[in-house]
Amino acid sequence: MTNPELVSNKIRSYLQDLSPKAVEGLVRSLERARAEGATDPHYELILTVSAQMLRQVQPDDLGNRIWRVRQSQVQRKFFQPLEEFLITEFLPTKQEGRIHRDMLDRVWTWLGRDLLPSDVKKVLDLALRPKVSDDKLDMLVANLRKTALDAMSDALHQIERSDKERRRLSIEVGGERGIADLKDINKIFGAEDWLMPLLQVVPETLNDKKFRADTSILRIVQRCSERFPDHVPVVAVALMERADSPSDLACLAGRLANSNDAKVISASRFAPFVDVVLSEAERLNVLAQDHRKYNPDPVAFSMALSDYHTLVKGLEQDLELSHSSTWHKRLSETKREISAAVTGELQNAMGAVRRSLQVPKADSEGVLQIDNASIDEAVRALRTAVMVKNASETFAVNDIGKRTRQVIEQTLEIVTRSLISDLGNQPDQSLKAHLSAVDTAIMLSEIYFGGDYAAQLRRSRQTAIEKQRTLPKKQEHSLTPAALHASAGE
Repeated sequence: MTNPELVSNKIRSYLQDLSPKAVEGLVRSLERARAEGATDPHYELILTVSAQMLRQVQPDDLGNRIWRVRQSQVQRKFFQPLEEFLITEFLPTKQEGRIHRDMLDRVWTWLGRDLLPSDVKKVLDLALRPKVSDDKLDMLVANLRKTALDAMSDALHQIERSDKERRRLSIEVGGERGIADLKDINKIFGAEDWLMPLLQVVPETLNDKKFRADTSILRIVQRCSERFPDHVPVVAVALMERADSPSDLACLAGRLANSNDAKVISASRFAPFVDVVLSEAERLNVLAQDHRKYNPDPVAFSMALSDYHTLVKGLEQDLELSHSSTWHKRLSETKREISAAVTGELQNAMGAVRRSLQVPKADSEGVLQIDNASIDEAVRALRTAVMVKNASETFAVNDIGKRTRQVIEQTLEIVTRSLISDLGNQPDQSLKAHLSAVDTAIMLSEIYFGGDYAAQLRRSRQTAIEKQRTLPKKQEHSLTPAALHASAGE
């Protein structure tokens, strides 16, 4: 039995122990994860097995739900060639070859309702039949995609001749940005016969040597640019998605244009490679802003900042962008926006750190009321302060960064040492709350000062706990009514 068969049987065995409703819930969760950009080699297999099982379930009350599952599977297969070109962030500048993921639902609705209603319905109906194998379904979807390509090409041609048709399509796909995304979808579908085989021979991951010294990628891009000059941006996006360091595409652009002068590269047919890198800087800026505003994960914001810094640093090392006013302006705008976000984070850092170091109080039932929101805020602020410390060339926060670090260092060191020192004198009823504050302080100190310093603090913590255990305990009879009465009599 082959490995895929073994994995498939294990998945089927697991799913058979679940109710149809639970299987549907699993399918919905996986579909949601895929829509949000998550990738996993087993997603497709789990979804396929789940769909096969649901097709075997006949009760009428499941009919509509089975249809929705199969429709989702057909839609996913239909847009499969676009996977490497999808993003979830709305870029300030539309980059050719990068398609907003939300567009897929709009386009699918438009195809099924207006453009190819009978063709889409036919494939969906056939997908519900148990006798239609997955290979057969793949073929049906591929044929539907070819039919859709012709129909979309015709629709895009019409909007260039008719303002009325342009307005109508604009409403369906979300304005001019949606039309631009639709053009990208059409272009990638039209290039499927040569683009997909080409990407299959390109390694899944590309290190810096592939872009800076290797000739294989260079020859591939040169041939594509000669045969398909309109598809250079699409090829650039596909290569960037596989690059360990997206900024390496700027170096590749220089090799392709036989120059490291940004002005020369910008005038060449390989300029889209630098455009794509700049679009990634813009995407990381949008991602960082969203993480700061909406993501409760205290690590996400600083990780996006780190990725942004790495990309910008690499880009500026390879190209002097001031030689191209357009590229320089685009990067300067993202730097200004992301530096403003970092400044706001640093301004709030000290308050967050102080709040997080407070000894928590217990409620009426003795449960500690730990301020996890303030702790997460402090973690995010400290990680940000550490990250931007050595990134002054990317983030214009030198003055506030220096002031913030000085206050953080003093506060963390003084408060943490004080908490540990007081730990040895705590009565039993206060020990748990005090320990909680100490552990938070050590955790924050490790983020800012590093593991060695945190190890010292943990040793001091242990010493203080041992001291606390040796404290003489109050005698129970000293709190008895008789003792209190005798004390009052005195």
